[in-house]
Amino acid sequence: MLARREFPQPVLGPRSVLYKALSSPTPLIELWGSGPYSLKWALLDGEEVLELGVGREAVVACLKGSCSVGCELGSAELAAKDVAYASGPATLELRGRGSLVVVGEAPSRSEGVWLVRRFSELKPLLVGSEGYRRHVYTALGVGDPSTSLLAGFTEGFPGEWTSFPPHKHDDKVEVYVYYGLGGGFGVQVVEDEDGADAYVVGDYDAVLILRGYHPNTAAPGYRICYLWILCQVRGEKSMRATVKPGFERFQAGPTHLQLER
Repeated sequence: MLARREFPQPVLGPRSVLYKALSSPTPLIELWGSGPYSLKWALLDGEEVLELGVGREAVVACLKGSCSVGCELGSAELAAKDVAYASGPATLELRGRGSLVVVGEAPSRSEGVWLVRRFSELKPLLVGSEGYRRHVYTALGVGDPSTSLLAGFTEGFPGEWTSFPPHKHDDKVEVYVYYGLGGGFGVQVVEDEDGADAYVVGDYDAVLILRGYHPNTAAPGYRICYLWILCQVRGEKSMRATVKPGFERFQAGPTHLQLER
C-alpha cells in the first residue's frame, strides 16, 4: 500500500476541487462521495475490485493506456477513451499497468446491464461557434439505461473555449479529467454568485465541479480535451443546464445539453 503522502494533494475551492495528475500507481481513490454517489480514479498497477450490489451502477472510463474490465455480466479490453457500464449485482474487476481509470458510482433502477462504448465508434457532435467550438462525444447519455450516470468526452479547438456559453447544473456533480494538451495548459473556471475558483490544468489533472458555471479554455495553439462524468444527485437524469445571465446571446447550435436561458 502506498503512503498517503504519495497521493496527489487536492486544491480545495468553495465550489470545486483540483486534483493534480497521478504520477505513481494507486488503488482507487475517492475524488468525491456523498451518500450513495461517488467519483474515483486510479493509476492501475495490477487489479482493483469494485463490488456493485443490487440497485447500484458504475461507469468505468479508461483514459490512458489500456485495461481490462470484467464481471459476471461481460468483459472487455478497453483502449484509451473507451467506456464500460454495469448495473449490479456484479463484481467488477479492473486490471491494467499504468492505466488511468475514472469511475462513477450511483444508485440504479437497472439490474444486470452491461455496456461497452468504443471511442472509435462514437459520433462527434460539433457544438458552438468560432471562439468556443468543440466536438462532443457522448458515451453514456440520457437515452441509455443508466439511472444516475452520464459520461462522454469534449475536445476543443486550438485556443478556444469549451463549456461555453457558461452554464451550470447544480442538480449534478461532475468531474473533468483533461488530456490532449500536449505540454500546453488550460484554464478551468468554476463560479457562482459568491465568487470564482480558477485553476491552471494540464494533462490528466482533474477538476471536481460541485456547483456553479464552469467554462474552460486552452492556451493559443493547444486544445483543451477532457473526459466528463456526471452524477445526477437530485431529480431524474437529464442534460439540463442553465446559461449564465448575460451570455444568452451566445448560441451553442446543435448540442448534447438541454440549455435553459
